[in-house]
Amino acid sequence: MRAAGMSVDNLRKYMQLVDAPGDNAQKQIALLKEQLIQMEEKRNNIQAAVELLHYKLDHYYDHVNLAEKELKRLDQQHDISKKIRNN
Repeated sequence: MRAAGMSVDNLRKYMQLVDAPGDNAQKQIALLKEQLIQMEEKRNNIQAAVELLHYKLDHYYDHVNLAEKELKRLDQQHDISKKIRNN
């Protein structure tokens, strides 16, 4: 169950239910469903991060080229301003 990402507390609760007398199947199932929901949320968050990284990598040079063009434009403006002040 630890391999499924279950916390130590929930694992302890689960094992208590397994060892307890009576039919605790519904409580065990509820704990497992809760764990599944948590793991699916983590997976979704990781998937979103992976997709963002793919996007950044796919468009990295687009952004770099755009930034370089803007820097060149600013350099040219600065050079023009210097020339005007020096005249």
